[in-house]
Amino acid sequence: MAVPGWRVFASRAVGWRPVGGQTYTGRLSYHPRILSAQGRYFSVKSVRYDNQHEPSHAVDFADSTKAFVTKTTWEITRAVLVLQMCTYDVVVDNSLKLMQLGRRILGQTLFGYLMKATFYGQFVGGDTPDKIEATFSRLRDAGIHSMPLLTIEENVGDRAQVEERFYDNSTQYYVDTIRSTTDILAQHGAHARLFQMRLTSFMHAQLLVTISRHLSEDPSATELSIEHLSTGLCDDNKSFHLSFLSTEDNKHLRNALLRLHAVCKQAESCNVRMLVDAEYTSMRPAITRLVLALMYKYNRTHPLVWNTYQCYLKSAYNSVLEDMALARQLGFCIGIKIVRGAYMDHERAVARQQGYEDPIHATYDDTSSMYHRVLDKTLQFVQDSQGEQVNVIVATQNEETAKHAIRRMQELGIQKDDRRICFGQQYGMADQISYHLARAGYAVYKSVPVGPLHTTIAYLNRRALENRTALRGFRQENRLLWAEMGRRARHPLSWWKY
Repeated sequence: MAVPGWRVFASRAVGWRPVGGQTYTGRLSYHPRILSAQGRYFSVKSVRYDNQHEPSHAVDFADSTKAFVTKTTWEITRAVLVLQMCTYDVVVDNSLKLMQLGRRILGQTLFGYLMKATFYGQFVGGDTPDKIEATFSRLRDAGIHSMPLLTIEENVGDRAQVEERFYDNSTQYYVDTIRSTTDILAQHGAHARLFQMRLTSFMHAQLLVTISRHLSEDPSATELSIEHLSTGLCDDNKSFHLSFLSTEDNKHLRNALLRLHAVCKQAESCNVRMLVDAEYTSMRPAITRLVLALMYKYNRTHPLVWNTYQCYLKSAYNSVLEDMALARQLGFCIGIKIVRGAYMDHERAVARQQGYEDPIHATYDDTSSMYHRVLDKTLQFVQDSQGEQVNVIVATQNEETAKHAIRRMQELGIQKDDRRICFGQQYGMADQISYHLARAGYAVYKSVPVGPLHTTIAYLNRRALENRTALRGFRQENRLLWAEMGRRARHPLSWWKY
């Protein structure tokens, strides 16, 4: 379904054109008027320049007028409704069925309008050049950088057979989009050009599971070493193979390594850094080993490839220590993305089904403690490192964690404009954190999914399932959204001025 459409979307949504065509580089003059707390209107453009001088110790996540300054009244209303709906089990558990039913009843056109007015509009940055550029521009005008995410992913069982053409087209889409978004991100003065990817965009999920099993049985196997895996990351890897894989699986692995090599070469030429998302625990050992091989190959002077560490895993801290030790031993730079983790319900269900120990922390507080422990250690790594040996993105939607990071940076003497450290939140969530951190002068990124509606249905369904538990804890964000709704309701003109 999505195979031919991805390349069409790349050309339309981010400006790529075939050789001989023209590249879309025009910037929209999008500066809506915003109602201030005093009832006066001003341009969002002015926010970009007035928000850069707030001292870090004055970061106050409880001020709704600053947190939602670039949001229209409709966007505030939509956020209240959508985020609340994501907390209802009956909606989340049946979200894919409800979307399929809605499409059948309403038809493709009306269903598209409904989704773009609600869930798609809340969590996806757009599907056309105008909408994507408007999203990036509005974030940048508030001092926030955009971190594009392509909604191509796969879980075990999603695809019964290996379809090389699907992965080839996904790879081409990544290459085209990286090339196309480079100019847009450069125009917006990005702190660093960050891009996200998932390994299941390039290879079959079951192959990752198979490699993970062998790593669990023999983690020191020479053929699974970082050095050996990195030899497959080249233009000609016909001789590369793993002894425990079948002929077909070896062929697919070689093709996957070629695809990863092509994407990393494109990222290197465009000075874009690739943040590899974590996926399910059953694939994690293979993903980590392949990411480290990519680092060994490409992270010689700066962290081109980053790995993600899920702090709801009991093993997160040791994983960070082990990977840092390898980076120092083998002499490559490392990029670290710290997250809490979003697959808790799935991981616990699989652990119960297969009869092994739950890999997830028992409570949210335990996960937070692990997150802060990992964060403290990585910030210490940054302080002790030279140049860009270590880079970190503090990907959190928790206010206390953001405050902990600020406090720890100050204790270590790390400046808030240090290019090795940044913060990140998902687009459509935790705006009260993103906007206040940006206003205080920290580097902040929004993870912005982009893509046409028909390719993001599965993505939206999975995000609803994964974010259900987290969304239940966003009482502060909900309170601020309702407070902003009430403030604007006291100024009736704001409901139609936007």
